[in-house]
Amino acid sequence: MNPIKTPYITVPLGREAHAIAEQFAIEQDTPRKGKKVYLNTLAVYAVHSYLKWLAYETDLNQSDSWHPALQPLSDVADLVLPGIGKLECRPVLPGETSFLIPSEATVDRMGYVAVQFSENLDEVQLLGFIRTVSAAKVSQEIAIANLQPLEILLDYIPDHINNPSVRTTSTIPVNLSRWLENIFEAGWQTAETLFSTQAPHPAFSIGTVREIVPNKKAPHVRRGKLIDLGIQLADKLVVLMITLTPASDEEVNIRLQVYPTGEQIYLPPNLQLMVLDEETNAPFTDLQVTARSEDNCIQLEFSGQPGEGFSIKLALGDVSLIEDFVI
Repeated sequence: MNPIKTPYITVPLGREAHAIAEQFAIEQDTPRKGKKVYLNTLAVYAVHSYLKWLAYETDLNQSDSWHPALQPLSDVADLVLPGIGKLECRPVLPGETSFLIPSEATVDRMGYVAVQFSENLDEVQLLGFIRTVSAAKVSQEIAIANLQPLEILLDYIPDHINNPSVRTTSTIPVNLSRWLENIFEAGWQTAETLFSTQAPHPAFSIGTVREIVPNKKAPHVRRGKLIDLGIQLADKLVVLMITLTPASDEEVNIRLQVYPTGEQIYLPPNLQLMVLDEETNAPFTDLQVTARSEDNCIQLEFSGQPGEGFSIKLALGDVSLIEDFVI
């Protein structure tokens, strides 16, 4: 009897993934290093997305692969699973039948996932899992044929989130005061980038590298992020835009706006935007809005002082997303 081969898991790579990879890549000293960091970032993001869909907790910001100071020093593609360990997510180019594990990634890992890219980098396939490799001073080559099914990985992740319909995008609050200094967290892009009429495309292809020119400083600070409310609502991507306007040395005006994306003209009906109190995690009564059937934007405005914290919640049906901020 022939064993049944488990199909590979396909994970799409959208604009947010490429924007983060692009930002990390342009900070590298050489195009070759930039390309390596670009692919490592996409591989980590893909595994992060897959585990997020299954409601497992990950922490990108605690991963060495997400640390700008560590990226130039090593070839790592680790993803931190809080309280469990580090999972290495190794890129595999189209057509390759094996992949390398660098020496620096042979220790302090709970396992390894092989992530194979499509030719145009718009999706990946998670090929399988290997539990451990021997610590070594040189890179090790692993044959894809020797990988275990991805389901084996899930046996090593015991901590399942109790409520998979509520997700937070990061354990570290977004620091809005740093935005006023032109310092932005990964994933927060200009309106021009997010609302480009061109189809999303990667900054790197498998064989070429192009230069990226940074945006000029604007008179006020406005950044946005592509929001995916979950795999169940893959066609319901929206853009969250935040505009900061200093009112004084002690107060900042904040405007939140949510727009549809792509070919969508209107927001999903009943999409809710609300601001949550830092202490109670309850929504402020006067800072809630719900999209109607033909709304192409919803918005909220308020002000705050440096050091104050708050959260933004987007909800649609039983699915919601919360992002934390500090002014």
